[in-house]
Amino acid sequence: MKFFIKSLIILGLLSSYLSADCATLAKKYKAPDPASKTMKQVKRWVKRKVKNASEASELEKCLVAAAADNPNKSKMAGQ
Repeated sequence: MKFFIKSLIILGLLSSYLSADCATLAKKYKAPDPASKTMKQVKRWVKRKVKNASEASELEKCLVAAAADNPNKSKMAGQ
C-alpha cells in the first residue's frame, strides 16, 4: 500500500513537470517572437527545431495562437 501511494505521488510530480507551459517551452527552445512571424514560419520553425513530439505540438499551438497572421488576432502582419 505504501509503495502504491509513493508511486502515485511520484507519477503526479512527474506529469506536472512534463506538462510544461508555453513560456517554459519557448525559453527552452529559444523560440522566435511569434508576433513577428507568420503561422507557416512558426510551424516550419517548430518542425525543424523541436524533436520531442508532445513538446512540439504544445509549443506550436502556443506560437501559432500569437502568430502575426493568425485570423483570430485583431492585428494582422504588416499593419
